[in-house]
Amino acid sequence: MHAEKLPPQTFSRRVRPSYRVVKQRPVKVRRQVKTKNIKIILSQLKYKNILIVVAVLMTVSWVIRLPFRGRPASEIPLPIPESSLSPTLVPPYVPPAPEPTPEDLGFAYNIRRQPYQRYSPQLQEIVDELVNIAEEKGLPTRPLSISLIDVSNQDIHTFAGYQSQVLRYPASVSKLFWMAAFYGAVEEGLIDDESKFHQDLRLMMQKSHNDSASKILDAITDTKSGVKLEGEKLNSWLEKRKSVNEFFQKAGYQRLIVSTKNYPRYSPSQTGPVGRDRQLRKEDGKFLRNLISTDHVTRLMYEIYTRQAISPKYSTRMAYLLTRDLKPEVWQNDPYNGVKGFLGESLPDNIYFGSKVGFTTKHRMDVAFVRTLDDKAIYILAIFAEDAAYAKDEEIFPKLSRHVYDRMMAMGSK
Repeated sequence: MHAEKLPPQTFSRRVRPSYRVVKQRPVKVRRQVKTKNIKIILSQLKYKNILIVVAVLMTVSWVIRLPFRGRPASEIPLPIPESSLSPTLVPPYVPPAPEPTPEDLGFAYNIRRQPYQRYSPQLQEIVDELVNIAEEKGLPTRPLSISLIDVSNQDIHTFAGYQSQVLRYPASVSKLFWMAAFYGAVEEGLIDDESKFHQDLRLMMQKSHNDSASKILDAITDTKSGVKLEGEKLNSWLEKRKSVNEFFQKAGYQRLIVSTKNYPRYSPSQTGPVGRDRQLRKEDGKFLRNLISTDHVTRLMYEIYTRQAISPKYSTRMAYLLTRDLKPEVWQNDPYNGVKGFLGESLPDNIYFGSKVGFTTKHRMDVAFVRTLDDKAIYILAIFAEDAAYAKDEEIFPKLSRHVYDRMMAMGSK
């Protein structure tokens, strides 16, 4: 605080007003008190005074801690745990191949080349056994696709499959790709405030919420659903929405389509595409929809769990959103658990497990990352089944998954 500046003196001699009487206060002389030992001071205090001091100290401590008590955790920030996730997998070393000057592809997935993996006859035996199990249950195998990748060997990762390049409708498995594309848009600076979408990301990946998925897809492509469009406005909207397909196609995800939303939606209430979303699905007189192969989805899971997708930081966040707790008491009472009737139900609950399922009355889809705590088995498994018989059978996916787990554990023991 600054002292106020007094006005200049008018008279050389200060005259007190006669009506103001100034009393001279006696000047107190402070006596110097020698510092006493704390124990002596406390011994001189009365018992009552000691109680008062203790009460005051307790009150001050309680007031200081009051703002932090009972404070609910915010639902907006997305946790980024490091230790609770499966330890980082390291892809095998591959000598760099000479490449031409990199082309600026714009908004595109960061991994341009297919992962270096070797075909395995041993894994193929396991995949063929899965097909036989389905046949023995009387289930059709033509609508079935399987991909299996073994990542337990640090020197070489191996793969096998059955109809693994056939494009199929993925149902909610497409949300795995929207999650990756979302973080790609964040990395490119196309989405300014990532935190606004944390709750929608969580609902989309852990509850498979279609309304939240709609918001994420709109944010990635800078589009909104609405009434029909015409002419240049329609062309511009279609180009933006299809940019999410090109994001992956530029990186070698050939013929992949993930540009259409999942239904039903509840806000607004829609059982299927309307307006411009329906215009998106019509091309050359054909009714188009999302299309993904099991090779596509296992590749993306592989790149996430080897911390290559977008960046190590965003791969970690994606792995967290994919993580599922297999303890029955955690998922049994959750109608959106993504475990019952899928690949995780039949597995031990003391393993690292991440997955994304898709389900309709005519489809049962799942992709999972499995890692035992002793590292005897580390693998990625995807099974797509486009048939109502699989959708009705809640035992087939758990049975297939357990067979793979037992065979991979046996291989790891050897």
